[in-house]
Amino acid sequence: MPVLEIGKRDECIGVKLTKDLVIVEAGEEMLDRKKSNSDEMMEALWKSDMDSSNIRNRFKPFSSDVKMACKNFLSRRDIFHEMKSRNFDVAILEPMFVSGLGFAKALGIEKIILASSCTFFDSVLNYIGEPLDFSYVPSLYSVTGEVMSMAERYENWMVTKEANLAFEEFYDGEMECYREFLGEDVPDWRDLLSTASIFFVNSNPFLDFPRQVIQKTVPIGGISVNFDWIREQKLSSDWVEILEKREKNVLISFGSIVKSIQMPKIWRNGLLEAIQSMPNVTFIWKYESDDTSFASHLQNLHFSKWVPQTALLNDARLDAFLSHGGLGSTMELAYSGKPAVMIPVFGDQTRNARMLERHGGIIYMHKSSIIPI
Repeated sequence: MPVLEIGKRDECIGVKLTKDLVIVEAGEEMLDRKKSNSDEMMEALWKSDMDSSNIRNRFKPFSSDVKMACKNFLSRRDIFHEMKSRNFDVAILEPMFVSGLGFAKALGIEKIILASSCTFFDSVLNYIGEPLDFSYVPSLYSVTGEVMSMAERYENWMVTKEANLAFEEFYDGEMECYREFLGEDVPDWRDLLSTASIFFVNSNPFLDFPRQVIQKTVPIGGISVNFDWIREQKLSSDWVEILEKREKNVLISFGSIVKSIQMPKIWRNGLLEAIQSMPNVTFIWKYESDDTSFASHLQNLHFSKWVPQTALLNDARLDAFLSHGGLGSTMELAYSGKPAVMIPVFGDQTRNARMLERHGGIIYMHKSSIIPI
């Protein structure tokens, strides 16, 4: 089956098994904008919390980026005609954005599968007939578990309301784009969402907060965690040497979107202080820079720009994981059974941490608590 990918080619990311691949490269304007805005936006996420009072403004900077990406993709008429000639039967789309729905409709594809990288997207639930019960189901941006006070229930509803208003603005902008390039007769995104036959969500019902769903919603959380493959992975001699240095080992990773190098220095110093207090433990920190002179006094800290995370989590010599709570890492952690400390930074990460906290497998900490004593 041919696969369409949108974005910049990266040797480390992409589909490896599918050979029939069509890449739509990011435009120069998009790449320039990413370079100029990325660090500033990511640092802001480290330093602030999202709640109902600010979440709409937090998302606003992405609005023009979404339109730019949409125009970059849909203006490629050669790609459209090539895809049209394939006569696809099914389209699989992530509903974080909706331009793909218009694109698939213009291609004449009637069978649509929505697939979410998150446990769900609040912004599309009403349009597929599956609203949340905010009294006991944490929304995507909730900071609590399922046990909430009256004020927390109100905030759970308000943060979703404000986030949905931001996303609906994105979607309306995308609709303008796909109608500009594909025709004014392409239906409204609200109508297109409701026609999807299946909604795959990155949720494991044995881990996630219980909620009511309709039959078209299919939880597939953990489908990417292939333990037969993970167990076959062998750590290199360099990694084995690191793990053998001390009796205990801890992995630290804050993911690939918000980077460790953007962590406020006062919090970084607090983490270094904790590491220094445990000289009998080796800490492996996924860190995106070679400039690590700030930690030259620590003999038990190993920096690496890349770590074999799944293989390390499956290794008996790794004792714990300090994670940001991204859903990919959350699923890998849950399936590996390692104890962890989760320090969410933004988005759905707090909900993911609370999800594992309710099972007793992790300790949740607010990011501002990483300060020197």
